[in-house]
Amino acid sequence: MVAEPPNAELQSPPSTTRIRKKTMVSAVSSQAATLNPLAYTALEEDNKSRQPAANVTPDDSDRGPATQVSWSQDALDRLLAALKQGPDAAQQAVDAWSQAGADRFAAFQARSEAIHRQSAINKVDHQLKMLDWREETNKSLASTVKYLQKSAIKWQNTAPVPEVQLSDAEINAILKKVAPRGIDPSKIGGADTYSFGDDGKIYTFRKDGTAWVHEGGVPTSEAEKQRGIQAFNESIQLWSSKIEYPSVSRADLIAQRDALMAQ
Repeated sequence: MVAEPPNAELQSPPSTTRIRKKTMVSAVSSQAATLNPLAYTALEEDNKSRQPAANVTPDDSDRGPATQVSWSQDALDRLLAALKQGPDAAQQAVDAWSQAGADRFAAFQARSEAIHRQSAINKVDHQLKMLDWREETNKSLASTVKYLQKSAIKWQNTAPVPEVQLSDAEINAILKKVAPRGIDPSKIGGADTYSFGDDGKIYTFRKDGTAWVHEGGVPTSEAEKQRGIQAFNESIQLWSSKIEYPSVSRADLIAQRDALMAQ
């Protein structure tokens, strides 16, 4: 008689149902790993848990192969529920989750593109505002240059007229007239002259106590005339150099903005 192994009455053949379920888990797990290799997980019917591969020692006699997925516990529960309905249902579940992931990525990409597009539109709007500012600034500078040019021409075409020395009575009269304006030649300090204008005339007080007057805009000598011409030319050159012309046109910027808004 052949002896029976100990506890023979407690042993039973492997369940074919369990083998089929393990086979389906392995098949679906392999597909899931291909779709999303983010975190190692072992799919089990018993505990429906997800564990990192570093914490799991796969055992082919007890579970399917380790996979990499990023699904939530709820997603895994629904997958296991689909497994019970057969391979087709499981495949449909995997396809649905894959499509959902693709849709989320597409939505994220669309939002990202919208942000970049709005940033580009804002940049163009800023360039248009700067273009407006530059145009107004150029107009003001051009007006200043034009005024200086006219003044320079007038100065150049005006014959010199020597200044006239004031008498004491004339000095007292003009100082009394301009006193409310705070004009006081005694504050000449370390300067050589103290000058002010009144009624189109230029009054000049010198350190020696004398006072002189001449018409405004009229040189008092040929030497002064030449110095004035040089000063006008330097000023015209300075203000002209401040005029800048943008490298991009308004029409191009508007077309660029319209193209961005049409996307």
